[in-house]
Amino acid sequence: MSDALPSQVKEPVIELRPESFGRNIVLALKDIFNGFKLWRLGWNLGWLDIKLRYRGSILGPFWITASTAVMIAAMGVLYAFLFHTNLREYLPFLTLSLVLWGYLNGILSDGCNSFTQAENLILSIRLPYSVYIWRIVVRNFLILLHNLLVVIVVFLIFRIVPQQIYLLIPVTFIWFLNSIALCILLGSLGTRFRDIPPVINSLTQIFFFITPIIWKPTLIFVNRQYMLLNPFYPLLEIFRGPILGETLRPSIWIFALGYSLLLWLIALLIFSKTRFRIAYWM
Repeated sequence: MSDALPSQVKEPVIELRPESFGRNIVLALKDIFNGFKLWRLGWNLGWLDIKLRYRGSILGPFWITASTAVMIAAMGVLYAFLFHTNLREYLPFLTLSLVLWGYLNGILSDGCNSFTQAENLILSIRLPYSVYIWRIVVRNFLILLHNLLVVIVVFLIFRIVPQQIYLLIPVTFIWFLNSIALCILLGSLGTRFRDIPPVINSLTQIFFFITPIIWKPTLIFVNRQYMLLNPFYPLLEIFRGPILGETLRPSIWIFALGYSLLLWLIALLIFSKTRFRIAYWM
């Protein structure tokens, strides 16, 4: 009777043991790498979001550009008067700062919903999760390109020639990597904890006022080095300073790179722990 039984399977059919820490890190990096290979899909998804958001509109995404221009014109004149600052020096600073902050604000707010807004796609087709990160970054990058028209117009009006343009290549690369890391981190946490988006929006409003965006860093005369504890300040300054012809201290570059490295380490750690559970949290 025992001879009629099929031979016993030696290897388990389903492996139920959890993956090791190192294996989770490798799988998270593999997901990110596979998402880079599918960058065209992420680009098309981001472009589709822009088209659907402004479908039926006459100006389309240029409505964002128009509203940004009106806000900059109003705030520029007002705060230049309040701060007793020359409008020619203040308005280009304010314009560039608000446009860059608008991009960061979009990454922070949209990054929390990186995976939840793609629930139908995640549950219906198997793709690297980083594809949906590409979608968020591309969408906000396209909005940034529209708003850069305001910066160009202001620079032309005041005849300002951007300085140290060569630094924009590495700085843009740093901002791109940080955008990916922020969306991975906030998307993973936002999928598990649905109160993350309002918390991030509240913190963003606080950082808007304590970060030199509508006020210049030169207004701080005492203990200016403490501004480096604000992670947004060095990241904004490495982009804004070279364009405005300002010479940056080495400490600003060190803190910007340090915050970027720390952000990626935290994002990779959280993503490696939550990647397998994202679909079940939908």
